[in-house]
Amino acid sequence: MQIPSIELQIQTLPDNPGVYQYYDKEGKILYVGKAKNLRNRVRPYFQDRPMDAKSKALIRYIHDVEIIVTDTETEALLLENNLIKQHRPKYNILLKDDKTYPSIRITNEEFPRIFSTRTIIRDGSTYFGPYTDGKYLYHLLRTLRSIFPLRSCDLPLTHHSISSGKYKVCLDYHIKKCNGPCVGYESKEEYAVHIKHAMHILNGKTRDVERMMEERMNQLAEEMRFEEAAAIRNRLHHLREYVSKQKVVSSDLIDRDIFAISIIDDDACIVILNIRDGKMVGKRHYLIAQASGREEKELLRVALE
Repeated sequence: MQIPSIELQIQTLPDNPGVYQYYDKEGKILYVGKAKNLRNRVRPYFQDRPMDAKSKALIRYIHDVEIIVTDTETEALLLENNLIKQHRPKYNILLKDDKTYPSIRITNEEFPRIFSTRTIIRDGSTYFGPYTDGKYLYHLLRTLRSIFPLRSCDLPLTHHSISSGKYKVCLDYHIKKCNGPCVGYESKEEYAVHIKHAMHILNGKTRDVERMMEERMNQLAEEMRFEEAAAIRNRLHHLREYVSKQKVVSSDLIDRDIFAISIIDDDACIVILNIRDGKMVGKRHYLIAQASGREEKELLRVALE
């Protein structure tokens, strides 16, 4: 069922990712949604097809449609989140703030664990993120575990619990994904080196890790410890494979953060690109309301805070 007042808008929707907003006749936002393809997502609302009670109720009140085209689906997600928080449309489930996006946590333990979390606990743990792209986060964690023999268990490892023989090695030890710190096969100092290198990678400092791993591999080979050297060679391969997929944006290898700001009417959008070793390792977006009349440096300060 087409609504004549917005029929032309529906017919001319682009195939780009973006955000769509439905308005009632008073100009109030009824619903905000995101789409990988705006045309394919919005048009079905106005076609004769089975739909749930909520959608039927929504359709009756739609008087106008407005879209915002974005470069990626991830950007659409961020924009949708901010618009919903700002306008609280009647037909939306209110999204929470950025803290609900997952982060990577390195626990504050003698043998730290690395995993994704949506909860920030102020216990001395180190956090990286939040990450708006779940697939990238999963790939990053999987890469770290393929490079470093980090424990995946949640055992409370302490000097006392290890020395008392309380635990036994698990499957990860037998398939060489963990060096068995739970039974004393790896010291706290040795394990800390893996954590330090993992943090370098999360900070985008992959060159230093490559160099140290290669030096260690060559040293082991000279000592005729070929099996250990081969293990590092395999992990080095995983690291280089990960690095090769990062987008290179600069050849000077200088670390920098690039800021861009756009102000339209009363709204501003700030984008921050994180460049490490010449590669883009992170991107964040901030949408700010009531921006007209303010200096750009003031808006940047709000985003950085």
